[in-house]
Amino acid sequence: MIEKYVRPCVLNCRDYVPGKPVEEVQRELGLTDVYKMASNENPLGVSPKAMEAMQNELNKANRYPESLCTDLVNCLAEKHGVSQDCIMVGNGLDNVITLLGMTFLTEDSEIIYGDITFPAYGNIARKMGAKCVEVPLTDKMELDLDAMAAAITDKTKMIFICNPNNPTGTVVSHNAFAAFIQKVPEHIIIVSDEAYFEFADNPGFGSMMDMLPQRDTLVVLRTFSKVYGLAALRVGYAVSSPELIRYVLKLREPFPVNRIAQAGAIAALNDKEFEEKTLKLNKAGRDYFMSAFEEMGLKYYDSQTNFIYVEIDKNAQEVFQRMLQDGVIVRPQSFPGHPDALRISFGLEEENEITLKSLKKVLGE
Repeated sequence: MIEKYVRPCVLNCRDYVPGKPVEEVQRELGLTDVYKMASNENPLGVSPKAMEAMQNELNKANRYPESLCTDLVNCLAEKHGVSQDCIMVGNGLDNVITLLGMTFLTEDSEIIYGDITFPAYGNIARKMGAKCVEVPLTDKMELDLDAMAAAITDKTKMIFICNPNNPTGTVVSHNAFAAFIQKVPEHIIIVSDEAYFEFADNPGFGSMMDMLPQRDTLVVLRTFSKVYGLAALRVGYAVSSPELIRYVLKLREPFPVNRIAQAGAIAALNDKEFEEKTLKLNKAGRDYFMSAFEEMGLKYYDSQTNFIYVEIDKNAQEVFQRMLQDGVIVRPQSFPGHPDALRISFGLEEENEITLKSLKKVLGE
């Protein structure tokens, strides 16, 4: 009965399926030791400086936080060399992406993104009743910027470029992205999602931050969930022109980021030692899995993130379920026209070894 009152576009929305939580696996399978290698989290935990700042802030938990995250915005503005009115902080990048869609998308508009990429882009388009134009990736599992440019119509309102791309871990070069931007009409909003920016070490890769002065309709997204280890706090932000940010802020919740999260994010920005340890550990994990997959003869793609995308010769869902029996959680990937694959996050050395051992066992069965 309720269905007939629901907006038609809501009926077309797809449920988001997150990585399986550790606690759920422990309950379902009766396991004590569970290794979560599915959600691209920081295996080192939380920055010590962030932890201390959050604990101190708990004494003020009875007070509402600053609505505009002023102190955090000031820190980010200094970090990126922009004015404070160029930045909006939200309750994770999912919230920021949602606000962008709510601000600009209508039922007669279209958005363009890769057919294998972060699902939040398509989700917000469907919620707003907009049309999703999914452009196939290249043979190298990279976003096809030329094909995206060719897909632009007079209804195109937004283009999402996840760079580095999730779940493939691949990147498009700074020069290619900059050339793409020049091809896109000024009224179309280009969103460069750089959630995994800090992990990329490809010489040709680069942030689109330096392109912001050239285009008012360019948006760069960043998060505190990955390299800073604050996934549970849900802190993400957008950097763009003051005018664009001003309109998006009109739709924000009164207090989108809680007081403890703001304190933790500010402290994390100043914990360079923790960031360096994270990047060092991540590189070791990437090298470990790439070397192992070479020996196993599995096809993988050059990862510029904190996870790796590897194709397998078995049904990904079945491999995922079998590895769960070993207490290892990975992310199955299955897309039309592509071999089944797994997305595996990089963890601590022991976690990587246990994950590989389980994968070898399951693939050998």
